[in-house]
Amino acid sequence: MKYIYGLLVSFIEFLLKSVDNIVGNFGLSIIIVTIIIKILLLPLTIKQDKSMKAMKKLQPQLDEIKKKYANDKQMLNIKTMELYKENKVNPAGGCLPILIQLPILFALFGVLRGGIVPIDSTFLWMKLAVPDPYYIMPLLNGGISFLQQKLMGTSDNPQMKNMMYMFPIMMIFISYKMPAGLQIYWLTSSLTAVAQQYFIMKKGA
Repeated sequence: MKYIYGLLVSFIEFLLKSVDNIVGNFGLSIIIVTIIIKILLLPLTIKQDKSMKAMKKLQPQLDEIKKKYANDKQMLNIKTMELYKENKVNPAGGCLPILIQLPILFALFGVLRGGIVPIDSTFLWMKLAVPDPYYIMPLLNGGISFLQQKLMGTSDNPQMKNMMYMFPIMMIFISYKMPAGLQIYWLTSSLTAVAQQYFIMKKGA
């Protein structure tokens, strides 16, 4: 696993430097590479969305099975698996794409955190190697995070609704001390995810 992560880091570092040689701005290079990676991962994102929708559709039946066989764990498992089989749903289908995407995203994050950003690089009003002095990027990250969760839809669970407000606030506090280069990556990734989610929802409508 460490070897694969090392290969990913080397590939992403090469990609960033190659794009920077073409566009001549490291901030713009971060945006382009982030979008490229998100597009490459789009098939996995679509697969994940389909699996989550299928699971959500089965939720009322799953709740009935849980209620009916609450005292019989063995039968509960049997009936649950039968329901999945009848509807051709893989309960792990929504998790696998995430597990595949995470090493790639962590590698990109690791490359940017590892000092690849030139100390004198600038983008818009920011120096990429230091935090945004006006806190605009952290606030944008929090706002986009809130929009992303609204787009995905809210749950009837009060705890999940609270998280919809708490998570963007956490994002602001997590990112406000990050170098601007990382904040640009985070914002670009979130904006691309929102665009992909809109595309998937529109296609499924």
